[in-house]
Amino acid sequence: MKFNKSRIVTLRRLLLGAAVSGLVMSAPATSLADDNTDAHMAQMQRKLDAAMVAIQQLSSTVAELQNEIAAQKSHKANASSNMGMMTELDERVEELEDTVDTIDGRVGSRAVANAFDATKLDIGGFVDIATTLAIGEDKTEAAFNREVFELLVKAKLGNAWDLFVAQAFIRNAPLKFSDPAGRRSPFFANNNSPVVTDTVIAWAQYSKSDMFNVQFGRFITPQGIINIEHFPANLLDPEQPQFLRPFPGQTIFANFSDGLNVHGSKFVGNNKFSYNAYAAAWAGNSSNLNVGGRLAYSFVDAGLTFGLNGTYGDRSSSADANFAVLGADVLFQKGRWIWKNEIFLTDEEGAPGKVAFYTMPAYKLSDKWTAFYRFDYLDTGLPGGESVENVLGLSFRPIFNTHLRGIYRWRRAKKDVGIPAADTHVFQLSTTFNF
Repeated sequence: MKFNKSRIVTLRRLLLGAAVSGLVMSAPATSLADDNTDAHMAQMQRKLDAAMVAIQQLSSTVAELQNEIAAQKSHKANASSNMGMMTELDERVEELEDTVDTIDGRVGSRAVANAFDATKLDIGGFVDIATTLAIGEDKTEAAFNREVFELLVKAKLGNAWDLFVAQAFIRNAPLKFSDPAGRRSPFFANNNSPVVTDTVIAWAQYSKSDMFNVQFGRFITPQGIINIEHFPANLLDPEQPQFLRPFPGQTIFANFSDGLNVHGSKFVGNNKFSYNAYAAAWAGNSSNLNVGGRLAYSFVDAGLTFGLNGTYGDRSSSADANFAVLGADVLFQKGRWIWKNEIFLTDEEGAPGKVAFYTMPAYKLSDKWTAFYRFDYLDTGLPGGESVENVLGLSFRPIFNTHLRGIYRWRRAKKDVGIPAADTHVFQLSTTFNF
C-alpha cells in the first residue's frame, strides 16, 4: 500500500508538535510559579491555541488517509473479483471446447438432426422383444417370437399445427394352432419372410384450444383404456386383451382408424371432462366409414375415471355387415393401486353379437416392481368362440426407459357343440426399450 511522502512528513511534524504542546501543558507549575508577570500566561495560551490547530490538522489528515486506504482496498477487492470471473470463464470455455471435440469425434461435420421446415422436431421410438413357451393339450412349442422396432417422429409445424408419425418394422411369429378346432396343438408361424413394415400412426393436428383439437389421418381408435394407451412401454402386458386381437384387427372395433377425430378436455373444478368424436374407416374396409365417440369424466382427487364408448359402422365392403358397439370403462389409479376395467357389447347385422370384458388390478410393490392380474373374457358368438384368459405378471423397470416382464397366461377355450374344451399355458419373457 503506497502513501504520499509529503503527507507522511506533515503527519510526523504534527505528531511532534502535539507532543511538545502536551509537554508544555504538563508542566504548568514551572510557569505559574512566577506570579509577577502575565506574559507567561499569554504565551501559554498562544501555544495551547497552536496545539489545538495542529490537532485539528492531524485529525483531518488521518481521515484523508483512512479514505485513501479504503479506496485502495475496494480497488483490490474488485480486481480480485474480476480475476475470479475471468478464471471461471476460462474454465467454461475449456469445457465447451471439450464438448465440441467430443461431438465432432462422434458425428464429424454432420448435423445431429435437422428439420426442413418444422419449428421443432422430436424423434423417439422403442424396441419390443418377446420369448414365449406355449404348452398345449397335444404338444409344447417355444420361440423368440416377437421383435418390433417402432420409430416415432413428432414435428411442430407452426402455431397450433402438429404432425405425428409412428413407423413400425415387425418380425413376428404369432402363436397359432394346427388342429382343426384351433385350440390343442400350438405352434409359432415362421417369420423368415421380409420384415413387415406398417405406418401404424400418421396424423396431422390443428389445436384451437384444450377443448377443441382436430386430428386427421391414421390414429388410434379412441375407445376404452388399453387401446388408447397402445404403446408397449406403457403396458404391463404387451399382449392386449382378447377383444383387441388380432393386432391390428377389428374383433370388436378397429385398433386404428383412418379419417377425422375431434377431441378435447376441460377441467371442471378439480375434475376433468374429455371427449372424442370421429368419422373414419377401418383399413380392412376403406370404402365405408365408421362413426363413434367417447365421453370420459375423471374425479381427479379420488383417482377415478368413468368412460362411455360407442361405434357404428360396416365390417365388410362385400356384404351387409353393419354393426354397433356400446362400451363402458372404469379406471382407478391412486397410490400404489391401478385397476382397469372395460366391457363391450356388439349388435351385428347377419351375425351373432359379441361380448368382451376384462378386469385388471395392479399393485406397485415399489417404484420399480409392479405385480398384476387380469381376468379376460371374450365370446365372439361363433362356434367355439368363447374363451377365458387368466394372466399373472410381474413388471420390473430398472430405469425409466427399460421395461422387463415375466408373464404367465392360462387360456381356456370353452367347450361347444362338437368342440371339446382345451387349455393352453403360456410363459413369456418380454422387454421393451424406449428412447
